[in-house]
Amino acid sequence: MKYLCFIFFLPCWLFGQSHIYFINSGVGIERINRDGTGRQTIIAWDNTTAQGIALDKVNQKLYWSDWVGDKIYRANLDGTAQEVVIATGLQLPEGLEIDPENEKIYWVDSGTKKIQRANFDGSEVEDLVTYELVNLDALALDIAGGKMYWTEWGDGAAIGKVSRAELDGTGQEELVMVPDGVLKGIGLDLAQGKMYWTDCTFGNVQRSDLNGGNVETIFSPGSGSPTALDLDLLNGKVYWADFNLNKLRKANLDGTNVEDVLIVELTSPQDIVLNINELEPVSNSYEQQWDKGFFPNPASGQLQIVGLASQSEVVVFDATGKIVLASVGPVLDLERLSPGIFFVKIKTEIGENFHFHFTKI
Repeated sequence: MKYLCFIFFLPCWLFGQSHIYFINSGVGIERINRDGTGRQTIIAWDNTTAQGIALDKVNQKLYWSDWVGDKIYRANLDGTAQEVVIATGLQLPEGLEIDPENEKIYWVDSGTKKIQRANFDGSEVEDLVTYELVNLDALALDIAGGKMYWTEWGDGAAIGKVSRAELDGTGQEELVMVPDGVLKGIGLDLAQGKMYWTDCTFGNVQRSDLNGGNVETIFSPGSGSPTALDLDLLNGKVYWADFNLNKLRKANLDGTNVEDVLIVELTSPQDIVLNINELEPVSNSYEQQWDKGFFPNPASGQLQIVGLASQSEVVVFDATGKIVLASVGPVLDLERLSPGIFFVKIKTEIGENFHFHFTKI
């Protein structure tokens, strides 16, 4: 069964243009359009030695860690209005994530061996997780579920792991263990109960259930070394940076249809984050608008999807690509959604792809 995109194709200016942000070692933080065009260096390497990047899509800000200057910065999405957020107390900061709802920054500090967080203004720095004899690289947050996930690889035991804990660092769990693995990037597909990660040692992109069950390798590029990873859940894609092959690549969430996004003038690409606000163009006849109807539109309390099977899984995204509702069957309860335009994806039993959007009032 596959995810079906049911959404009207609205003009890109309505939600802002889609971009891919990445760290190009020796050059800086760059961004490109989703199709690989419009390449720009928005933060030059002369100004910062970036190691981790994250997006605050609500406030339209880019955050990055500088692991030589031992600082965390932010700027507008085009690189303007740069400012220091965390100026002291850091030693080799790396991967970071943003919680815009609670105005928190989470990051990994490799020098002090901690996962930490602070307010958007840099105040109230908290130590959440302290670790030894391992290296942590990337974080992913499940704010609604109250969990944070991270990848690690060991100096001593040499076991790559995916672990998680409560957002305050309590209740730590080891979910996946890969002997000799060097696990790097991580992303969450909460609607499908899946987490994705990369393994540099074996060149794999893998996924499992959120509890670590049902591990599967969805792509193994052989000589490649996938590092950072991010998910485009709006279009059902996984993107990753390949450190050895010097490429940015993408595939379907099941690992099929692998494509090179960027292969020109890349030097050991590091972190990658996505700001995808649009559906990809329809590429086959099985993806189409849901033509049986849905009502009312605009809607306030409930939305009825005409002719949808009772066991069909439905996922609703807001304009930033964030999942805001997951449901089963033809009735969507919209009470918890704020007013705005929302996109819908359906997972049917026969694998057809459909799309539509609606307005909540």
